[in-house]
Amino acid sequence: MSTSLGFRQCIAKTILPAALILSGCGSGTAPGITSFSPTSGTVGTTVTIVGENFSTTAAGNSVTFNGTSAAVTSATATELVATVPSGVTTGPISVTVNGQTATSSSNFTVTPSITSLSPASGSVGTTVTITGSGFVTTKANDIVMFNGTTAVVTSATSTTIVTAVPSGATTGQITVTVGGLSAIASTIFTVD
Repeated sequence: MSTSLGFRQCIAKTILPAALILSGCGSGTAPGITSFSPTSGTVGTTVTIVGENFSTTAAGNSVTFNGTSAAVTSATATELVATVPSGVTTGPISVTVNGQTATSSSNFTVTPSITSLSPASGSVGTTVTITGSGFVTTKANDIVMFNGTTAVVTSATSTTIVTAVPSGATTGQITVTVGGLSAIASTIFTVD
């Protein structure tokens, strides 16, 4: 009897206004996330999300990595392929289909990467801007080293770190370590 009453209530909601047709009438079964791989990567990494009740059209699925919207490149009812978006930080993956959301039980770990250094040379005290991804805004959690010598981070966003060449630094690679994961600049920094 309650099923019948629920059905009548659903029909009553859909008569007027028409916008309520999907609202409250069981607009589909909720999606679920079983797994995703890889479980870590840099911005631009392709991630396969396995689960159930996904839309079979890419546009019918909204995927976020820790709240940051991602592009869905392919979709089936049980598998989505999405690209890790710029500005993302480590956290869960969520999939929303027809207003119903599933969130992964584990986090996707964003690994840091360095795309450029500006300038690529300088003396002790020179301000250096490191551009990349996977950094954190808490500057104490971004560890920067100039060829093994630790530098002080003066500001940080998820894509930019500003620091200065530390005393004792020598020509070599710059590394950024976040949460135990490191990125090494492909450009050698020259200390004048």
